[in-house]
Amino acid sequence: MAIDYAQTAQEIVKYIGGDNNVISITHCATRLRFVLKDNKAVDKEELKRVKGVITVIEAGGPMQVVIGNHVSDAYKHVLKLIHIDENAPVSAPNVGIVSRVMDVISSIFTPFLYQLAACGILQGIISFLAAVGIMDANSGTYRILNFVSWTAFTFLPVMIAFTAAKKFNVNPFTAVITACALISPDYMNMVTAFKITSINSADPAMQQLMREAVSNPDIANILQNVVGIPVSAPTLDFLGIPVKYLSYTASVIPIILMVWAMSYIEHFFNKVLPVVIRNLFTPMFCIAIMVPMTLLVFGPVGNLIGGAIGGVYNYLYHLSPTIAGFVVGAFWQPLVTLGVHWGITPVTVGNYATLGYDTFTGLQASAVFAMTGSMFGVYLKTRSREMKGISLSAGVTGLFGITEPAIYGVALRLKKPFLCSCVAGGIGGAIAGSFNAVSWSYCLPGIAVLPVFFKEGHMPQFLGFLLSITVAFVLGALFTWLVGFKDEPDVAAIKNAQAEAPRTTQAEMN
Repeated sequence: MAIDYAQTAQEIVKYIGGDNNVISITHCATRLRFVLKDNKAVDKEELKRVKGVITVIEAGGPMQVVIGNHVSDAYKHVLKLIHIDENAPVSAPNVGIVSRVMDVISSIFTPFLYQLAACGILQGIISFLAAVGIMDANSGTYRILNFVSWTAFTFLPVMIAFTAAKKFNVNPFTAVITACALISPDYMNMVTAFKITSINSADPAMQQLMREAVSNPDIANILQNVVGIPVSAPTLDFLGIPVKYLSYTASVIPIILMVWAMSYIEHFFNKVLPVVIRNLFTPMFCIAIMVPMTLLVFGPVGNLIGGAIGGVYNYLYHLSPTIAGFVVGAFWQPLVTLGVHWGITPVTVGNYATLGYDTFTGLQASAVFAMTGSMFGVYLKTRSREMKGISLSAGVTGLFGITEPAIYGVALRLKKPFLCSCVAGGIGGAIAGSFNAVSWSYCLPGIAVLPVFFKEGHMPQFLGFLLSITVAFVLGALFTWLVGFKDEPDVAAIKNAQAEAPRTTQAEMN
């Protein structure tokens, strides 16, 4: 029976302490995330019983209400019931730095994750069609679909600026204009401008190398000192301070830092400027200050932070891809339960921007398929008709990359299936790592996005990936069936038995 999410929303608002207890609300792929004035005012037990709610999580930060695939429906109705005064002097609960960072990342990325993944799927599909000869890579159709598929990544800073502005309470249009300035054609022409003093190569690969040499001193040194090709770029400065040439296409951390700093700049000018000129001059000062500040400070610092985070993971991965695969495959689902899995998103997005592929997603997929397999193991093992229905539904949903209904609706309730999926995910991840499986564009791992893991000339990696998720799925189901679990009573059968009991007694009396 279909769930009435309008009614669900009313009960959620009631049990989280009412409208007046809500500071802000966001949602991710499966969860409503409430920042509340007082988490103790929440009746978590009643909240868990609300129809449409899978579970409730409080991990030192926002109150997370897990809904599943229909989270957007619940979110839409909850918004109608709460009234948030953004100017009210209310302080958020004191939470740890990790919880705050995870909340910021999830709030910024979740609104456009599906759109980003959709572009990744389109990239994978047209690449696969070109590789098997169905589509000509030189045709207009391919070229148009190709640049369409890259649009979300090209303008990623604009989307990040918009969602970050909402998170940091900044005028979103001011933030978007500032981000657009960093990827505008005029600035990009400055970045790609270069002067070859001894050779004018017609080789596209050499031309690309020379472009990269403009903003990468290491490549420039190799070209000049090893190959003997001097490369120089026009100098650029702001008020006499030299500006480092950096490309902000697909940039993540610099944009987040920029909008965060803008929140203070905007607040300052809104406070000191007279009302009659505030609406005009506040955005002017924000744009005029933040673009140069990003070019001089936030860009280099953000790139350094992003490069360091990605560099640590990639360094550990290259030490032993097999061990890395086991760790990611085994521990991904526990990270999801804690809500800290969003911390990896900037790393994966950064890998696509800098490397053109991502290894983490290739390993993470095994955890997804292992959890899905464990759901089918539960379906085969349980004698409860109710649990059969829940596990089958969660398993089908998991095949498309959404595992939280499986985690909270079945695996954690029965406990052993969760552990079985972790072991199976680790084995599948180790196989993926040994084959160096990667995804070539951003995606949420599932059967619908398999083309994203394929690229012409990399067939062993793709076949290794398919082997890894197959093994993870089969072992998840097999381990769950063999290990077993304490089966829950069939509530429907008990109710039917109770309903029949009086009639049987009466018949016996007669």
